[in-house]
Amino acid sequence: MELKTRSKRPGDNREIDVFYEETEGFSEHINDKTVYKMVFVREGSFVVEEDDGFRLVNAPVGIIMNERAEFKVSSQTGVKTLTTFFKPTFIREEFTFDAINSKAFDDRTDESIYQDYLLLTEFNKAGRDIRYYSLTTQQYHVINRLALSVRFDILNQPDEYWILRVRYFLISLLFEATADFYIDFRQYELYKDRLVARIAMYMVVNMDKEITLADLTKRFSVNKNVLNDAFNKETSMTCMAYLEEIRVTRAMQILQYDDLTISEVGNICGYTDQNYFSKVFKKHSGMTPSDYQKQMRGLC
Repeated sequence: MELKTRSKRPGDNREIDVFYEETEGFSEHINDKTVYKMVFVREGSFVVEEDDGFRLVNAPVGIIMNERAEFKVSSQTGVKTLTTFFKPTFIREEFTFDAINSKAFDDRTDESIYQDYLLLTEFNKAGRDIRYYSLTTQQYHVINRLALSVRFDILNQPDEYWILRVRYFLISLLFEATADFYIDFRQYELYKDRLVARIAMYMVVNMDKEITLADLTKRFSVNKNVLNDAFNKETSMTCMAYLEEIRVTRAMQILQYDDLTISEVGNICGYTDQNYFSKVFKKHSGMTPSDYQKQMRGLC
């Protein structure tokens, strides 16, 4: 299947190298070798298999993949995605894959071309074919609006300017990535042990619920000593200590970027007792949740 969009307007035979798909889970075209992919994961968690281990990724997250990417999902829970497929020539006709991969535009000979080229640098940054970007609540809404705007014009084509608008919205999405608008939050957590990756994903998905060692050993059919040995080898801490770190790290993110009460943050992270939440948080960060929130707001 060619990932293109053809005009539906009478008398207009144009087509563009952009294709949009909204799916539960990931698109069947996710590893297509003819296009770049921008994936917006709105909900869920998943584990990706890589050559050197298993990567745990949690929504909301943006993913960008170049044409060489091999995206291998080992397991997923509740994943919902918006995916835009496109060829870089849609941004500028000079931007063939060969030209971009040869770094033909690095010399700034033409400043206009170079500025457009910068929008595509994330697709090959640091030699990575796939990059993950966590999104704060505010960033989620920006990306969601842009992705849905692409969807509207791709599907409805309401007037003769729909191609122009698709290009504008796509460039805006690219700018969000290039402008370093994202905050990394455990999207680079790489595990060697598949069991540890599966349990870590369960912890993240069910962070707001009570999770005990006994529950985990029963759910994953593993002896507690084997479980703790696996976590110690992978993370240098026990299973439950790792859960505590995940919860506190999540609390720090929420306190920094969202306008919620300390009690609400504690509940989201699995702490119904606010005093206990403050005690655990201070052990990890050196300050109470309220002091941390004040400090972060003071930096904004």
